[in-house]
Amino acid sequence: MLINAYEMGTDKGGTLNWSDLRLHFVDTFSLLFSSVTFYVWTATLGFAVLAGPFGSYDTMSWPIRTAYWAAVITAAILVGFAARATMRALLGGRHPALFDLGASFLVGIALGPLIWFLRGWMDPILAHEDLNPIKITLNSFLIACGVFVVRRQIGAEAPTSYWSQPAPKPETPAQTRLHRRLSCPPFAEIHRLSANNHYVEVATSDGIETLRLRLVDAIEEMEPVAGICTHRSHWVAFAAISGTERESGGKIFLLLKNGDRVPVSRKYRPNLEAAGVIDSLDAVFQAR
Repeated sequence: MLINAYEMGTDKGGTLNWSDLRLHFVDTFSLLFSSVTFYVWTATLGFAVLAGPFGSYDTMSWPIRTAYWAAVITAAILVGFAARATMRALLGGRHPALFDLGASFLVGIALGPLIWFLRGWMDPILAHEDLNPIKITLNSFLIACGVFVVRRQIGAEAPTSYWSQPAPKPETPAQTRLHRRLSCPPFAEIHRLSANNHYVEVATSDGIETLRLRLVDAIEEMEPVAGICTHRSHWVAFAAISGTERESGGKIFLLLKNGDRVPVSRKYRPNLEAAGVIDSLDAVFQAR
């Protein structure tokens, strides 16, 4: 994606916002019935039934072992999804190490007691008094840590590194044919183009100028600068986008580096989603 959710204003600085939490739960659990989740569930269940980890091979017959591990793995996936959605609402994409530790902690304290209950109830040999709930909770936490670390390393969670990356050196804005019509410096950055009857308003890093020109012609003269139409009357440069803003009525606006708010119409929204400018949370919010 060109702009990730945590870069587009979905973070709340560590404060749990219930509206964002709900949206993150919807976004996360939309993957529950995906093929990847099914394959992970099936492979993990097959391994657990055949290997019988944590002594389950010695104390359970294979039908009981199958039922037990099916319940444990299903619960682990549900709890893991809920923990990820909660941490995404709290931290967004910031502090990846704290994100994974926090999600693993939530998994441990929720899943540990549940596994203790299921094992003592379903195991024909071991009773609840034979099991150590603290040890089970610790094992759940450590396994969850491993899962979240692997997810981040394979790129399933952004950012993919625990270490901050040095900020890239700013590039000199490309000069376009449209610059020749403007009185601003030749390498001023053009943020947006907005149509107004037979004129085009050009917002640059040096100010705003108005040209007698069709919007479609102005867009053609923006090459090689990459951008996208957000509305029939608005075009924005990708490099100028700093975030998004959602209103209660479902409207979405792009926020630009110069402080402008550019509306996103329903007609052009799919193009922005495909380009990664609007994430799935914005789409879910607007669809409500």
